[in-house]
Amino acid sequence: MPRTFKATVALIAVLGLVALMAIISIVMTHQNQKTLLQVQRDMQGVNNSMARIQSQLERGVAVAGHATGTASGDRFADALNDPDNLLSRPTDQLIHPEAVPGGTLRRAIGSDPAGFNWLTENSVDVREIQTYVHEYVARLDFNDPDSYAPQLAYKVTANEDRTEYIIHLRDDVYWQRPNVDTSDPRYEWLMEPRKMTAEDLVFFFDMARHPEVEAAHIANYVQDIDTVEAIDDYTVRVTWERSLYHSESTTLDAYPLPKWLFSRDRDGELFDEDTIPNQFNNHWSVDTPIGVGPYRFVRFDAGNRVLLERNEDYWGTPPPIDRIEYQIIRDPEQAFARLLSGSLDFLYRMSEPRYRSEIVDGGANSPFQTGELEYGKVDAFAYFYIGWNADKPLFEDRRVRTAMSYALDKEGIIENVFMGLGVPQPGPYYHDHPANNPDIEPIPFDLDRAAELLDEAGWVDTTGDGIRNKTIGGEVVPFRFTLVSYNRPTVRSWVAVYQETLRELGIDMRADFVDWALMQNRMEEKNFDAFTGGWGLGWSIDLYQIWHSSQADIPRGSNRVGFRNDEADDLIETLRETFDPDERLALLHRFHEIVHEEQPYAFFYAPREVNAWNPSLKNVVFQRIRPQTYSLPWYFEDGSN
Repeated sequence: MPRTFKATVALIAVLGLVALMAIISIVMTHQNQKTLLQVQRDMQGVNNSMARIQSQLERGVAVAGHATGTASGDRFADALNDPDNLLSRPTDQLIHPEAVPGGTLRRAIGSDPAGFNWLTENSVDVREIQTYVHEYVARLDFNDPDSYAPQLAYKVTANEDRTEYIIHLRDDVYWQRPNVDTSDPRYEWLMEPRKMTAEDLVFFFDMARHPEVEAAHIANYVQDIDTVEAIDDYTVRVTWERSLYHSESTTLDAYPLPKWLFSRDRDGELFDEDTIPNQFNNHWSVDTPIGVGPYRFVRFDAGNRVLLERNEDYWGTPPPIDRIEYQIIRDPEQAFARLLSGSLDFLYRMSEPRYRSEIVDGGANSPFQTGELEYGKVDAFAYFYIGWNADKPLFEDRRVRTAMSYALDKEGIIENVFMGLGVPQPGPYYHDHPANNPDIEPIPFDLDRAAELLDEAGWVDTTGDGIRNKTIGGEVVPFRFTLVSYNRPTVRSWVAVYQETLRELGIDMRADFVDWALMQNRMEEKNFDAFTGGWGLGWSIDLYQIWHSSQADIPRGSNRVGFRNDEADDLIETLRETFDPDERLALLHRFHEIVHEEQPYAFFYAPREVNAWNPSLKNVVFQRIRPQTYSLPWYFEDGSN
C-alpha cells in the first residue's frame, strides 16, 4: 500500500477521532454547564482577590494592613497628616493584635428584620447588620465621638462655611456579590468583579434625595444639598445650598450604593432611568443585600436566623471571627437557655428577671459564679417612651398628655420591674448629654396632680361608671384607648402596672401586644392611639427628623405623634444654621423646655443593659456609642467555639 494512501487513511482516522471527541466534549459541556459556570465564578473571585492584593502591593502596603496605618509610602495613611483633612487617625483599636482567627459568633435578636434595604429600613437590628456588611464614607471614633476616622474615604476636605465637601475614596474596594445561585446562567452578569467608585456614592445621594424613594427618615437631612457630582472615578464633590451644622455629619455618614446593581433586573437588563427610584424601594437584590464591609450577607431564614460570613475580598484588616449568626429568639428566657447550653455565645440585653435570679441573688451555683458565663453592663445610648397621638381628640390637649406622664411611676417600675437597670429619662436627649437643661427634672409620679390636670381639661366621670368622659362634638366620649406595645415579657409587666394605675385614675387603657414588624408598620402608618417606643441615639444632635412639624404628615416619617409647635420649629431651623457651641447649647436647652411643657411623649427611662457571654469569647469590649456591642474586636480563645 503506498505511503501516501496509508497517511491519508491515518489522517481520516485521526480526524474522525477528533470529531468524535468534539461531539463528546459538546455533550459534556452541555451537561456540566452549571459546574463550568461555578468554576468561572470561582476564578473571577480569585482574580478579584489578586487585583486587590496587587493594588496594595503596588502601594507598598501589607496585604492585611488597614487604611489608617502609618507605613511609609501609604498615600491613604499619609493623607491623615494633611491639616485640611476632616478625618483623624483613630484612637480605638478594632482588631486585637493577639486575636486568634476562626469560629462562629452566635448572637440573638428578638424578631425578624423588616427588610434589608440599607436606605429605606430604619430599625436598630438592620442598622447593626449593615455595620458588618457595609461601610460609610467615614466612621465615628468609638473613643472620641467628636472625631471621624477614615473608612471608605481616606481624605475629606471642606470650604470654610461647610457648603462644599470633596470626598476622596479608596480605589481598592470591591463590591460583594448578591448571594444568588450564580451557576444559573441568568446571573452570569453578576460574576464580574465590580469596584466601588464615585458613581456609587453619587447614587446614594440621588436615591436619598428622590421623592419616590421611601426614606423619609433621611430625606430631611439631604434636602438642602444642591449638587452631588463625580469629579473622577474616586472623587466626589457634595455642594450644599447653604451653610448648615449637620452638613458635615450627613456627608461623612453617607455610604455608596451599587448603581450597577439597582439599575438592573434579575437578568441584568437595564431599567429605564426614570423608573430606577421606584424600582429601588423593592428591588429584587435587597433579599440578599451586599456591601463592601468585613462580612458578607449569606442568608435570612425567617423566624430562625440571619447568617453573615467573613468577606475574603475585604479591603481592610480581616476580622478574626469567621461567621456571625443572629439567631431569632422572641422569648428572652429561651435565649438565656441557649446561652447556658452553649448554642449561643453572646446574649445582648439579658432579661431583668434573669439578671436578678442569676446575678443579684445568684448563689454559688450560678453560672456567673462557677465560671460558665461572664457578664458586663453598658449604659445603652437610647431611651424609651410612650408616644401619644396628638391628632386624636384624647391626646390633643397637653394637660392630658402631662397627666399621663404624672401617672407613670418611672422609678417604681425601674426598681421593681427592671431591677434598677435604668435611669428616668428627662426629655428628648440622652439623660447625661450636655444638651439637657439642668433645670428640668423628669416628671415625678403624682396621681393627685394627674387628676387635677384631667379635671382642668374637662375629663371627668359624669356617668358614674368609674371612667372619665368628655363631650366632644355633641357626643359623650369615654377616656378609653389602646396602647400598642412590643410583645416582650418585661414590657407586658410594666404595661400591666401602668394599666392598673390609670384604672385608679378613671382611664380605661387596653394593651395590644404585637411583634416588631407589625408594630413598626402601625407606627409608620400612625395607626395607634398610643404606643411604646424607643430611640437609639447618635452623639451629634439634629432635631428635625423627630420633632419638626413638617415631618408629622409625611409617609413613614419619624414625627409619629404629630408634635407641632411654631417656636420649636424656629429653634430646630436655627440650630441647623448655628455653629457656636454656647449658642447651640442655649437653643437646645430652650427646646428641652418646650418639649417638657408639651409632653408629646411620656419620657420613660434610659436602659442599662446586662450582656452575657461564653468565657471562650475574648476581648469583649463595649463601645461608648452605637453599635455598642460591635464584635470586630472580639475573638475566640482557640479560634473556634
